[in-house]
Amino acid sequence: MEAPITQATAHNNTIVAVFADHVEVKSGWQSQNVESFGLKQVATVAVRGLVNATLTLETNTGRALQLNRMAPPDARRVKRAIEAQKRLAGLYD
Repeated sequence: MEAPITQATAHNNTIVAVFADHVEVKSGWQSQNVESFGLKQVATVAVRGLVNATLTLETNTGRALQLNRMAPPDARRVKRAIEAQKRLAGLYD
């Protein structure tokens, strides 16, 4: 099992973890609901807010995940990590 590059929590103990090749979003009681997206599937990452940030992950299929009430430094760190991994993999044109 590999360790995540970075991870952060949002409202209701939702955990987002960035790995070298994918992003996982865990939610629910004891993180029982796990959604995994490959870096190729993540289209855009955006951060909004100054006090309670909202991290928005949008996939190529048009699905948008909004992770609310995150600490702004954590949200920015997740965004930077996803963008850096996409850049390393050569997924940006």
